[in-house]
Amino acid sequence: MQGDIALMIDSYASMKGNLDDRKFRALASSGPVRSQSTPDLATARESGVADYDVVSWNALFAPAGTPPEIVNKLNGALRDILADADVKKRLIELGIEARASTPQEISARLKSDIDKWQKVIEKAGIQKQ
Repeated sequence: MQGDIALMIDSYASMKGNLDDRKFRALASSGPVRSQSTPDLATARESGVADYDVVSWNALFAPAGTPPEIVNKLNGALRDILADADVKKRLIELGIEARASTPQEISARLKSDIDKWQKVIEKAGIQKQ
């Protein structure tokens, strides 16, 4: 580290090594509730930033037109994997709070986040590129 970073916003997983080595100091977590990975770290909301809720997430998608029975089979397999106690424990150690959902739930989440961030972009006056 060169010592030239004043502020960084990133996932816990990507910063874990530097946090463990005390090269970085965490100020707050960005989700609405404390993270299982860092339960002693206050949220931005707890630190006084009202309604702050910025979390990253990942999802698995299949190509459009994939038969529903295939999607359901993949979704079931993913649910089984994420329900495994050893997998859960390891993911939390890495700073990943994995949750399985239904295809309908992830679709709704995607649409909701697009709407949320579109409003933020418009309010900030950021020009489309």
